[in-house]
Amino acid sequence: MATSPSRARKPLWQLFDIANTDNTPKQFEADTWAYRVPKWYTIQPGSLKPIPDSLRETAELLARLKDAPAEGAFEETFATFIYSSNAIEQAGLDKSETWKIVRRLLEEYKMDADEEWMATRPKLSQGSKTRREVIQHVLAFIFLKRYLGEHGSLSEEGLLECHRVLTDGIPSDDGDTDYQGVYRQCEMSVGDPLKNRYGEEKKVAVGADVASLMRIWIEDFNEALSRTHDPIATGSNLKIRFLDIHPFLDGNGRRSRMLLNALVTAYLPHTIITFGENKKERTKYLQTVREALRTNSPGIFAFFALRRASKASLKRIQSAEANLMKNYDGGESCEASEQSYGQTGGDAEEQAPPSEEKFFNPVHTLRRLKAKLSLLV
Repeated sequence: MATSPSRARKPLWQLFDIANTDNTPKQFEADTWAYRVPKWYTIQPGSLKPIPDSLRETAELLARLKDAPAEGAFEETFATFIYSSNAIEQAGLDKSETWKIVRRLLEEYKMDADEEWMATRPKLSQGSKTRREVIQHVLAFIFLKRYLGEHGSLSEEGLLECHRVLTDGIPSDDGDTDYQGVYRQCEMSVGDPLKNRYGEEKKVAVGADVASLMRIWIEDFNEALSRTHDPIATGSNLKIRFLDIHPFLDGNGRRSRMLLNALVTAYLPHTIITFGENKKERTKYLQTVREALRTNSPGIFAFFALRRASKASLKRIQSAEANLMKNYDGGESCEASEQSYGQTGGDAEEQAPPSEEKFFNPVHTLRRLKAKLSLLV
């Protein structure tokens, strides 16, 4: 059984941060032709190149403009991801109840030692199925990010253990209670949201082929984790392939969204892509997944994910811009705030981003990035 990393636990913010680790932030080049732009959309694929690049620049900038409001906003984004991911599957609780549970879990996660925090799972998970679906989703996502941070890659053992954490104590839709952490052996046809255009159910991978297909999938995931031209395009491709294999009896949708975000945040710190915050967005998400699977075109979903990532980044930019301007209005000089950029320990001068300008202006940079990302939202 895969175990939790033994070294000191990082706070949630640092768990999704690459800029504060010993490694330099990973670089990538936008693979714009991997996106399938709908015919009704005016932008051309070649014009998408500034978007992934702007997402990378935004993520790295905001990771260095770390402050208490930013950490709080990220925890809220994390909670929104848990809520919306469950809601897509008609699981979990409403948004306010989900946020209460996530807040309590994160508070205890900050305070307790690893062994103590992991030991609280049975106690915390007591209660209704919907409550467990929230708690286990949080635990599974944190387990996945910590596992990847500790081992540097995903193993089959880690993948299965993460599924066990996600579904621990939760029966499947058919009432099965022994499916946690094992590949399915049975044959499956999946209806909504994977129905084909004419209503027939979509056949997923044959049960006997699941293990071999997943070994290839894990290899490709690890390759993308070490290097990829574009994490959103590559992650979307892997997500659609994961759903096409449908390796587990239940929990495949939630696992696919966690794995997509685990890859994306390896390149874009704190950039969690959420889907399905409301009924309209859930419908859009399900329709996009259906079309990507029906036509074997992951690029359809990749474009959808790119738009969602842009929307999430715009929200973070607006929040950071407001906080910076509040500091300026409070009497702090623009120059002083700019020079404090990146001060998370060590010399500010060593951590300052390369710039031809004498003083780096984060507000101007945020506004420039906002203008670029707004083209896609």
